[in-house]
Amino acid sequence: MKTPIALLKEFAPEFEKNQMEEKSLLFDHPDYQAIPAKYKVLIGIAAAATAGSNTCTIMWVKMARYQGISKKEITEALMVARYMKQATVNDTANDAFSFLSTEPEST
Repeated sequence: MKTPIALLKEFAPEFEKNQMEEKSLLFDHPDYQAIPAKYKVLIGIAAAATAGSNTCTIMWVKMARYQGISKKEITEALMVARYMKQATVNDTANDAFSFLSTEPEST
């Protein structure tokens, strides 16, 4: 099975090229090194997990392990993602709970 980026390259090579150039910009360009690469990878893990992409999450985890990032650090990044996803559900449910708080309980 081809990866999403391999399929993008097959069907829209200009967009795949653009994505790879953006990755290089973020990780290699001297003007964008305020955040160390290790932290960028951990952010990538958390972002992919929060977005719900299994393919991207495992890709970022493999990249992290290849770069020597510990299992404990990766697990913590995933737990941050889990916590943030919970927080966004709380925020999303806020209006629903506000509505329910004004409604009488039905019998």
